[in-house]
Amino acid sequence: MFWRYDEVWMARPLRVEFPGALYHVIARGNERKSIYRDDEDRQRYLDRLAFYREKFSFQLLAYCLMDNHVHLAIETGKAPLSRIMAGLQSSYTQYFNWRHARVGHLFQGRYKAFLVEEDPYGLALIRYIHENPVRAKVVERAEDYAWSSDRYYRRGKGPEWLDLDRVLRMLGTRRSAAVREYRRLMRETVVEPYEDVASWGQVIKGDEAFAERVLQRVGEPAAMRKALAIENVARAVGLSERLTVAAMRSASRARSESLGCFLTALVARDVGGISIAKTARYFGRDASAMVRGVATLEKTSERDTRLRRRIHALHGAVRTTENAKT
Repeated sequence: MFWRYDEVWMARPLRVEFPGALYHVIARGNERKSIYRDDEDRQRYLDRLAFYREKFSFQLLAYCLMDNHVHLAIETGKAPLSRIMAGLQSSYTQYFNWRHARVGHLFQGRYKAFLVEEDPYGLALIRYIHENPVRAKVVERAEDYAWSSDRYYRRGKGPEWLDLDRVLRMLGTRRSAAVREYRRLMRETVVEPYEDVASWGQVIKGDEAFAERVLQRVGEPAAMRKALAIENVARAVGLSERLTVAAMRSASRARSESLGCFLTALVARDVGGISIAKTARYFGRDASAMVRGVATLEKTSERDTRLRRRIHALHGAVRTTENAKT
């Protein structure tokens, strides 16, 4: 059984929901303000997370509570993700507003949710969630952060509401060996990090064949033909931003050229499943800097309506051009 939200794609990303799906959920504080002011708030959030896990029979594979946002890895059961998150966020908002004598929204609009291809990207997602405090420079090592599920994986045991075994079975048949493999996973450099996994329609992360299967099941158009080339996206961005592809590929690091590169990487990833690392190589830029630039662009677009419209228009322009070739 599938659930879907019938919404205009240009207004906001499609929600694709079905039982047994693995989701990366990101919920941010309204106006980027804190959703946890102290450890009591964080514990109350986890208490509610445990309650709704029991109520809706989903599996919680990982979590990380930052000051103004939260990352969750959830595998749904019969209840759709939207119902789970509505209960969790509403309940926690009521508590937070009562405790801190405030009113109004706590979370920034709708949460983000990516449906992730579990094999081979499930473990990359777990690592990405647990490394969030390190990337934010809150701690030097993931194991030093108290409010993520990383420490439980390192011990090989945790609370009943955290489904460790679901992930450890991916790493080994014996628990001790699986724990060692998890620690190695967190320690070593990965070939394809989670943030570089192809993204389709701002809602699916995985290979093209996986995206096609999911979109076909819910009656959505094919994600994009395989022949999408970075240079075609770059040309579309250049036309929109009044830049030449040559300027974007030059050694210049001017703001306009950099923005053009970041827009190209974002659209190429979302529309064609082209990795950010591949786009970085095309422009002769550092891959990690390109990833950061795209992430900043996405965050800015959440509050900047004009930028969001520009990005949506580029998505549409590239799709229209490529579909015309088929």
